[in-house]
Amino acid sequence: LPSDVLCHLAMEMFVSAGLPAGLAEDRVRRFILAVRASMLDNPYHNFYHVFDVMQTTNALATATGTMARLDAWERFGLLSAALCHDLEDPGVTS
Repeated sequence: LPSDVLCHLAMEMFVSAGLPAGLAEDRVRRFILAVRASMLDNPYHNFYHVFDVMQTTNALATATGTMARLDAWERFGLLSAALCHDLEDPGVTS
């Protein structure tokens, strides 16, 4: 899928999780685009990988009932952490 589609799907995950009061969708959309722009071009730690981790985190947290036990800011933090977990990762081992 093109990364624009992944950005749209990431936004859908944030919205379906319930955005915190006062956090505008446009601000979240710009956040997602900034994350995509900050990902380095390497074979594994790229935007497709972090989207995959975000989607898996969302699916597991929903299936286990974790999402239902979190408040809106905690859900936003969980999904944001998944999306940003490899931000600017150079793709080398330590």
